[in-house]
Order: sequence, then structure tokens, then C-alpha cells
Amino acid sequence: MELLQNAIILTAGFLLSQVLIATNTHFRLIAFLLRHTGSGFRALLTAVLLISYTLSIFLSNTVVVLALLPVIKRLMHFVADTPSRKQISTLFYLALTFGATTGGMASLTGNPLNAFAVGLMEFYHLEGRGQINYFSWLLAGIPASLAIIAAGRAIILHTARRLSDTALVYRGGSEPAGLPHRPLLFFSVNMLCIIIMSGIQFFLKPGQIAYGLSAVDIAFLTYGAAFLFFTFLYPRKKKVAGGMRRNGLFLLFFLAAFPVLLVSRLSREIESHLRIRLENVYVTLENGLQGVYEAVWHRVFGEQPGKYTASNGNSVLSINRIILDIPYFGLLLVVLFGTLLYLVLNAGNNPATPENDGYLIAALTSFVTGYLGPLRNPLLFLPALNLTAAFSSELLSNTAIVVILAPLMITLAHHTPVSALLLLLSLTVSASAAYMTPLASPANTLAFGGLDRVSLKTVMKAGMIMNIISAMVISVMFLGISFLLP
Repeated sequence: MELLQNAIILTAGFLLSQVLIATNTHFRLIAFLLRHTGSGFRALLTAVLLISYTLSIFLSNTVVVLALLPVIKRLMHFVADTPSRKQISTLFYLALTFGATTGGMASLTGNPLNAFAVGLMEFYHLEGRGQINYFSWLLAGIPASLAIIAAGRAIILHTARRLSDTALVYRGGSEPAGLPHRPLLFFSVNMLCIIIMSGIQFFLKPGQIAYGLSAVDIAFLTYGAAFLFFTFLYPRKKKVAGGMRRNGLFLLFFLAAFPVLLVSRLSREIESHLRIRLENVYVTLENGLQGVYEAVWHRVFGEQPGKYTASNGNSVLSINRIILDIPYFGLLLVVLFGTLLYLVLNAGNNPATPENDGYLIAALTSFVTGYLGPLRNPLLFLPALNLTAAFSSELLSNTAIVVILAPLMITLAHHTPVSALLLLLSLTVSASAAYMTPLASPANTLAFGGLDRVSLKTVMKAGMIMNIISAMVISVMFLGISFLLP
């Protein structure tokens, strides 16, 4: 039941990110690092790089990018030299994406593609898939990602060599200089629980005891239920009468209202980005939702609840704010791009001949087979595979590359000493190591769209070097694993 455990870990990771955002922990971490290590421009770049890297080990790197973009926009207000704004914005983009992309490789929760790869292992019933969980991924991912992030910092500082360290000077803000102890303690305790349970699963592999569940499965289910109870139902204000009942109704109401909020917020964002007037749509939906909210709340508690957009101050997390703050237009673009990619990949695919793929898949498969097939030696095969995956992801997205090449890797595993499981993992991690273009991953796309005047030429030059270095590091890591494991 590793799939159940991974699902709980991913859900908890997303909600933990919301706790950090709700408490402004990301702002306070930047302030803490800068006030203790220096406030010059290179210190700022290093701080953004390390924070995005560290958070992306435990949280989805897409969520981390969304959380840190407001921080970087605020830092841009301190730019002293206006002509340097483009270069400074580009360097911040590199620091943010290098950190988030590299941190996302290090753990199962860091990149959605990692969880997708675990699903592929289950689908293909690959031997040894039970060994892959949060703990085992960290064992291999942390050392490799540390080597890559060190290279990334060197590349960023080299790119910034012509800029003065006073081109941007952080002059402090309203955030406290100390660490936000309570949010970080809550975050650390939860991550420690996840690591301990995953470690027990990895080392002891407990058997099933009830309903097909092991003791670790039951522990994960108990943890997930307790986490949801504490974040959404447990009343923060104990003096409020019926606090838990209020939180329960608040949670259920907004979960039921999600379709209405989805259409309303998407209409607003489409109007904002595309200048298509949809005011009648979202105003009608929002007024209707407000009326229903007031009627339900008044009927149950005999009082007016206020605006439906107001946070629930009686719970750790407010479900309505999580729903309202989702970047719906960005998700729409991801869906549209995915649909377009699907159509392109299936162009020329004839249902009457299911054994034949579409033009693009057939061409890519033929190309990869042509030059990877003869490379039986893992010392040649793995670097060639990882370089292909990294650079192909720059144009087709990392998910598409994994989908296309995963069946091929399973087939080619019979011709190399490396197992199909390790080949799939190597493909997944190297496909994530795409630093050159905004198309490579949602994290890159969000960062590129969220920062003004980013130089694509500089990004591609620095990203190409990172692609090569990361592909080599990943190759060494999986070569080592293949030699250590039988």
C-alpha cells in the first residue's frame, strides 16, 4: 500500500505549505537569513536559492515558486540601478528555478513528476517498486541534489560577476529578525513523523495485519486523519461556543461550493488576462454564493457570518482561502498546453493499428532506440539517457518525456545490466533536471511569467550548463546504486 502512503504524504506536504504561507514564514526566513549573513546582492541570490531548494525538498516545487514570487517582487523594489533591472530579475529567476527544480529532485514530494513515476512503477509492476518510498528517495536524492545545487550557485554567481554587490541592497522590512519558531516547529514535527514512518516501511517492511493494511499503513491513515482534524476542525479559539461544529460546517460548505468558486475565479482571471468581459458571470455567482452562505450560517447558528472571502480565524487553515488563492488561469494554461501536447503526440495515430504510434512518438522512439540501443555499457547508456531526457524536456515538458520514454526504458532494460526500475527513476529525475526554458516544467513557467524582463538568452545559457552537470551527477548516482544493489 505504498500508493496510499505516498498520497497521504503529498496531501500533507501541500497543506504544510499552506501553513507556512498563512504564517508568512517564507518572508520571515528571507529576513532572518539576510540579517545574519549580509544584505548584499549575492547574499540575496544565495538566500533565494537555498530557501527554494530546502522548501522544495519537502513541498511541491510549484507551490514553493508561487510562495516565493511575492518575496522576489518585493526585493526588486530595492534595486538601486534601474539599467540593471533586467539582469537582476534574470538572476533571481535563475536562483528561484535552480533551487526549486533541484530541491524537487531530492524527495518524493518535491516534484509532481516523482509521484507520477511511482504510479508508473505500479502500473508496470516493476520488480523492487516496494523499496521506493519517501525515505529511500531522500537517501539517494539529498547527496545528489546537494552537488547540483552547489554547481547552480557557482553558475549564478559567475553570471552575476559584472554586477556590483550593491546593485540591490536589502534594507530590512517589518518582519521579525528571529525565526518563526512555532510554524517551523509544526513543519519540522510533521516532516519528522513522515520520515520515521517511511523509514520503518523501508527497513522493516511490516506485513499486513487487517484489511490488507500493514501497521505503517494504519499509522499513515491515523496521521492523515489527525493532521486534517488539527488543521481544519480543531478550534484555535477555545472560548468560542461550538467552535468545532462551526469549523466543520465551514469546511463542508466551501468544499460543496468549490464548483461555483472555480467558475467564478476562473471568469475573473480570464477577464483580467484576456480582457474578455465576464463580470456578469462572476458577480452573479458570487452574490448567489454569499446569499446561500448567509442563509445556511444563520439557520444553523442564528448569526451573520460575514463575507464568504473572509478567512476562518478559528482554524489553523481556512479552506476558502486555499480554494480562492489557487491560480486558476495558470492551471487552465497547463490544461490547454497538456491538451495541445496530447494532440501533437497523437497526430498520425491510427486506432486501427494500435501497435503503431503517432508521428512524433515514433520519430522520438526511433531516434532514442537508434543511439541508445547499441550502448549496452551503463557507463555510456545512463549519461546518454539522462542528457536526452533533460534536453528533450525543454521543448516537450518533462511529463511528456517520461510518458513517451518509460515503455522504451522498460524494454531496453533487458539489454543492459541496469534494472527497469532504476532506468525509469533515472529517466524521471533527469527529465526534471530541465533548467533552460520556461516550457520545461510548471515551476519554470510560473517563475518566468511572474517576473518582469527575464532574459531568455541568459537563462538558456546558464540552464544548458546546469542540464549537463545535473545529467552527469544523476548518472553517477544511479550507476552507484546499480552497483550496490543486486
